[in-house]
Amino acid sequence: MHIPHRNRFEKNIKIISPGEYHVSADDEMIGTLLGSCVSVCLHDPVNHVSGMNHFMLPGRIVKADIFNDNSARYGIGAINDLLALMEKTGASRKDLVAKVFGGGRVILSTFDSNTIPFDNIRLARVMLEIEDIPIVDMEVGGYHARKILMEVLTGKVFLKNIIRNEVIEEIDEKESRYAPGSLVEV
Repeated sequence: MHIPHRNRFEKNIKIISPGEYHVSADDEMIGTLLGSCVSVCLHDPVNHVSGMNHFMLPGRIVKADIFNDNSARYGIGAINDLLALMEKTGASRKDLVAKVFGGGRVILSTFDSNTIPFDNIRLARVMLEIEDIPIVDMEVGGYHARKILMEVLTGKVFLKNIIRNEVIEEIDEKESRYAPGSLVEV
């Protein structure tokens, strides 16, 4: 996690990478850059706790994965971990609202990038519905990347759409490392 200070917002910004998540009740921001990945942003407006994850692949919805997959690289683990840390930080599950971003078809590598973004979006919607957390805003799909910044205390999310350029090519390279067939168990 990278923590720059931005004068524009006069706050620290916790930048999360693929497979990471962050929860806070401090006066700061959380940000990430998304390609085909998805971020679920949760906010408790009563207790002023917010959190964001950044997952790359949906994962399988089978009992073994739901309870044993501790990798936030997969949506199932990323959403479960985010919810658990939100509650641990003082959020009330009944007050949570969600915003979902990402799932752009931006990867041009050899694996099937047409289904991964859609599967990531679908998983986020299904898991939030199962958890009875309303989605109050969603900016997903398309053929572009997104930069998002979430203000912790208010839950506001600032979004910038990014057209294909060298930033997208960097995302493509990073996300391609996790492509099916490229993963090596260590």
